[in-house]
Amino acid sequence: MFSQKKAVANPILVNVTGKLLIIVFAALLFCRVGSVMAAIPDAIERPAIESTLGAHSVLMSVTHLGDKLIAVGERGLILCSDDSGNSWRQLSSPVSVTLTGVRFFDDKNGYAIGHGGIVLRTTNGGVDWEVQLNGRQLADHLLQYAEESGNEESLGQAQLLVADGPDKPFLDLLLLGRDHLVVVGAYGFAFESKDGGETWVSWMDRIDNPFGLHLYSIRKQDSRVLIVGEQGFVALSEDGGETFETIETPYEGSFFTAQLMGGDDIVLAGLRGNTFVSNDNGQDWKEIKNPISSSIIASFIHSDGQVIMANQAGVLLGLRENRLVPLTRKRLPPLTNVLEQANGSVLALSIHGPVSIDVGDFK
Repeated sequence: MFSQKKAVANPILVNVTGKLLIIVFAALLFCRVGSVMAAIPDAIERPAIESTLGAHSVLMSVTHLGDKLIAVGERGLILCSDDSGNSWRQLSSPVSVTLTGVRFFDDKNGYAIGHGGIVLRTTNGGVDWEVQLNGRQLADHLLQYAEESGNEESLGQAQLLVADGPDKPFLDLLLLGRDHLVVVGAYGFAFESKDGGETWVSWMDRIDNPFGLHLYSIRKQDSRVLIVGEQGFVALSEDGGETFETIETPYEGSFFTAQLMGGDDIVLAGLRGNTFVSNDNGQDWKEIKNPISSSIIASFIHSDGQVIMANQAGVLLGLRENRLVPLTRKRLPPLTNVLEQANGSVLALSIHGPVSIDVGDFK
């Protein structure tokens, strides 16, 4: 466990730093771009610029807040709609990094995550947001634990992480309670907080991910917790996230989204539109036919029970038995996320902003 306000030694994080060697090495290989490295530290502390173009920008995640919608995206944008996505207004944001996920527990308490190891929290319905964690704080705390442990290997790895800078994004967020959340992201990062982001515990020692593969999506249904990522990585917990088993799949490409269905059903989708379904918690898989070989980025379970997916070709797809069926009559801009509205229609996010799709398009 670590705290932003007071460092407390924690053997969980001390032990997990041993896994950071490959993670940090990969980060140094792929992320050392001078201009980007210089920009990230600045952006995690610089408030988002007010813009009239928010509704036409790249948006990455959207969620319900009572009868409102809250969306987040590039340059730290946080937007609110009071009319089901027809119009949007910008809310204040304390950062300028891309925000990748947003969830609310109730009409007051919510969280947003993003690049630079950012975790934001609001306790007044999105009016104000505070930074609960950033990549620099995370690296500094891991370094402190390594120093306290006396493990020279862990210390060297943590020092590399600090030197690399706060450039690691969080990519998905699981909200389990008002103060209870789990965040996952690049290079295998996975952390849990049970006090609203004041202190954090690593899940990296629970997940067998020695190469630090990126973790793109986390889902929970009852006691099952599913995490999916690059190179076909899938980890399943059946005890609420206490332990994980790595699941073998027939595909070695990245999975960007997943759904836990009723019983033991699991749906995976990702690179080049590859989609698989298991009816026995990942013991066996069947490939789903997809007419469009474009990466599937997001999915959700519609209130009618259908799994709906969004791809980079700008098409919504519905899962029907052993195949995916296009649901929209015309192609939209490349999509980034999807959300069901109160009337059963869909709000899709794209690289050009939100797009409302009438429920009639699913007939």
